[in-house]
Amino acid sequence: MKKTGLVIILVLLMFTGIATSQQYYEYPAQITTTGMGTASAEPDVASIVFGVDITRSEPDIAVDDAARMIHTAMAAARAEGVAGEDMQTVSYNLWVEQVWDDYDYEYTGEMEYHVMHYIKADIRDIESVGDVLASVVSEGANSINGVTFFVEDTSALYVEARQRAAEHALDKAQQLADCFGISLGDISSISEWTNNYYYDDYGAFYNYGGGLDSYAQSPSITPGAYSISVEVSVTFKIEE
Repeated sequence: MKKTGLVIILVLLMFTGIATSQQYYEYPAQITTTGMGTASAEPDVASIVFGVDITRSEPDIAVDDAARMIHTAMAAARAEGVAGEDMQTVSYNLWVEQVWDDYDYEYTGEMEYHVMHYIKADIRDIESVGDVLASVVSEGANSINGVTFFVEDTSALYVEARQRAAEHALDKAQQLADCFGISLGDISSISEWTNNYYYDDYGAFYNYGGGLDSYAQSPSITPGAYSISVEVSVTFKIEE
């Protein structure tokens, strides 16, 4: 009986000690701010997506015609200075569907075969973007999905944006500390988020069937600016 009472007392003391330690634990006073930094530069690479989108009554004809058209379009891009290693297929689709008669509201029993083949090309001479677009359309492409611009080496932009974000976070923390009459202590944590964006020109530049020079005028393309943004979140201890 005495042993049982002793065990109960020890257990109560253990739980009391745990509760007391949890009750009196104090989290350090902290202040957290987030800064934003952005750096921009003129793009040095343009990326275009061009291709063929055709429909034929025979599958072999559809495949052959699409291959011929895309090959001649790629050859035109190379003639304008686009390197072969800077072009790659981004999508290739072939599907079949029955022909629908809108007059009789029924299927005719005939079949149509669709082929879509798209190529992404990186153009390192920004000034030649319009000429490349005109050439690929003249030589087979009948669809341009869009044009985007970017900076190939973004390391310097990240350094600049990160520096600005850190300074912004520090300035905000110091301003808040001054407002509340406190002093900033050591940094306890730092976090970072990054993002990149650009201005671009999207649009359709069609020449159905290819080879129609009247449609193959060089369009005016404006690169705009390419920007990198960085967010830095910093937590400071508050000095007592």
